Amino acid sequence: MKDKEKQFIFDGPFKDYCSMYVEYKRNLGYKFGESSLYQLRYMNDFFKKYDMVTLKLNKEMVEDYVSKRGKESAKTQHMRMSLIRQFAIYMNSMGFDFYVHPKELIPISKTFSPYIFTREEIASIIKVVDNLKYIPSSKYYHVIYPMLFRMLYGCGLRINEALSLKKVDVDLDGGILTVKKAKNNTSRLVPMSTSLTNYCRRYVSKMGFDMHEDGYFYPSRDNGKYNNTPVYVKFKDFMKEAGIFAENEVGPRVHDIRHTFAVHALEKMVQDGQDLYCALPILCTYLGHRDIESTEKYLRLTEEAYGQIIDSVTPLYNGVFPEVQIDE
Repeated sequence: MKDKEKQFIFDGPFKDYCSMYVEYKRNLGYKFGESSLYQLRYMNDFFKKYDMVTLKLNKEMVEDYVSKRGKESAKTQHMRMSLIRQFAIYMNSMGFDFYVHPKELIPISKTFSPYIFTREEIASIIKVVDNLKYIPSSKYYHVIYPMLFRMLYGCGLRINEALSLKKVDVDLDGGILTVKKAKNNTSRLVPMSTSLTNYCRRYVSKMGFDMHEDGYFYPSRDNGKYNNTPVYVKFKDFMKEAGIFAENEVGPRVHDIRHTFAVHALEKMVQDGQDLYCALPILCTYLGHRDIESTEKYLRLTEEAYGQIIDSVTPLYNGVFPEVQIDE
């Protein structure tokens, strides 16, 4: 484990296997960060009360662990059930005979409805960021945001993927971004449109970059990595100025720009007459999803707004656009 994770010492009955399980999950590409480590340690500690001569995990023990506690949310219980189910499956692969909590008994935590911006709303946001004023305390603020939001919408990047880009990751000749060690510890190449590539060239000129030097494509004031927190805050301000939501509303999130890219991309594929049987795997790879199922869930489409997509997909993918469930 990383140095900052040395505090996670497992001393419960499954201590010898917890670290192996973490390594196993990470080798599969899962981040398995601090939150997951806390959950695993809690699970291991929970079973200290059972007197085990030999390691076991029977139905009674599992039901004790996953039972609802007080006023906890369905999401919290869902996470506990998912963890012990996956751990039992792993242990059985090691030769044990642990009880595996049935998947159908895991409650749905909550449905998630992404906000899909209209093209007019995207244009309004771009207009707002294009008219930002120079700020002496952050002299490139008015240059960075127009570039950043064009890239988020034009490439469907996660915000941390965009802010982690180094100058050497942006190929202005080929118009390709290299996204390194993104979610699930994967890397991918992301082609840009000609217009976005040209805008990148103008951005580089305004920033005075030498693209062969080290450094972030979106540098902070001290030339480090730009923090995502001010982006979240400013995005709310931009949307208010664009008239997309009122002061007392929660409003869409930055990540909804990625949802919007995916939906608009699928809509264009339909309009262009592309075979979605072939197009969806391409979009899956472009977005950096682990599998096609992730893309299908990610593109939850409302029949009212995108009925033509649903109609065109139905013969090939009957029922593949369910509600997105938050499982993490």
